[in-house]
Amino acid sequence: MMVDVFIIALILSLITGNIKNILKYNYKGLYLFAVPFFLQFLPWKEIIVPISFFMLFLFFVWNRNLPGFKLMTAGAVLNGFTMSVNGGKMPVWEPTLRLLDLGLDFKHSVFTEFSWKTILADYIPVYLPWGRRFVISLGDILVFIGVFIFFVLKPRFQNQPSRVPHGS
Repeated sequence: MMVDVFIIALILSLITGNIKNILKYNYKGLYLFAVPFFLQFLPWKEIIVPISFFMLFLFFVWNRNLPGFKLMTAGAVLNGFTMSVNGGKMPVWEPTLRLLDLGLDFKHSVFTEFSWKTILADYIPVYLPWGRRFVISLGDILVFIGVFIFFVLKPRFQNQPSRVPHGS
């Protein structure tokens, strides 16, 4: 799902012309954004996945001054909390899995009853027009909204006058 959101937001940033602003930002720890995606293809998933989530969380926190990054951070915290109280896996509501005819991967587990541990779990069904189906959480929604804000909205500094003092 994250790939779909990223591609849609990137296309919208190209259409709106905001891509030039995205390239101007001074990112902190940019490697922390790319490395986690590659790490998840390695074996030792029980060790690699928490490390990759932590690296993404650091990237979000270090860049929290950029548009949308506070929402991405909040979503990552909600998802990380939910996973940490559920044995390191994101719980997915079984009726939604059946509804979408989906299986589980190594990062997920099934639950059938809501509790304080599963209230922030994956239970929201998503159907994309091109046939892809997902189950997402409230944390995922915050991350996705943050991604769209980052890619599509113009930064505030663009509309403000320069703060550089003028010489006499």
